[in-house]
Amino acid sequence: MFEETIYRKDKKLLDLNNSNIIFRNAVRAVIINGNKILMAHLEKTNEYKFPGGGKEENETIEEAIIREVLEEVGYVVEKTNEKIGEITEYDTAKEGGNNIFKMVSEYYPVEVNKMPQKQKLEEYEKELLFKPRWIEMETAYKTNMERIKNKDETTSGIRRETKVLEIIKEMYK
Repeated sequence: MFEETIYRKDKKLLDLNNSNIIFRNAVRAVIINGNKILMAHLEKTNEYKFPGGGKEENETIEEAIIREVLEEVGYVVEKTNEKIGEITEYDTAKEGGNNIFKMVSEYYPVEVNKMPQKQKLEEYEKELLFKPRWIEMETAYKTNMERIKNKDETTSGIRRETKVLEIIKEMYK
């Protein structure tokens, strides 16, 4: 199982000992079929992300994965397998002040029904033009790396998703 930590801002600027921590737990699906992986392609920023997001209060991990996969890529989850890893991210909180945002994203391999449904996108996902894509892992990884390298406009999670793509490529060789 992999475990990584990412600091979206310079670690020295984040006072983790003397700040109020705003915590969010997220679940993300790893959906592989042959040599392809199902990801959400954000057409507006040309980057790839694993389907998933924040776990709602009183929601089980499996319920959250089922909801997020259907919302973001339009597939019905048939089976959720054991967690394969997690990424912890720290950032300054949008609330400002002495607040730090901490998100733990847990990654689960899942199996989906082969017949896609209609996506149920949130407004920000519609704005980013989320589209389901079966893509080779290496292509998704290279696309995200190019965006990071060029310092192009991207979402805040691109470093997390790219790190996990790098790890997953090795795990599923």
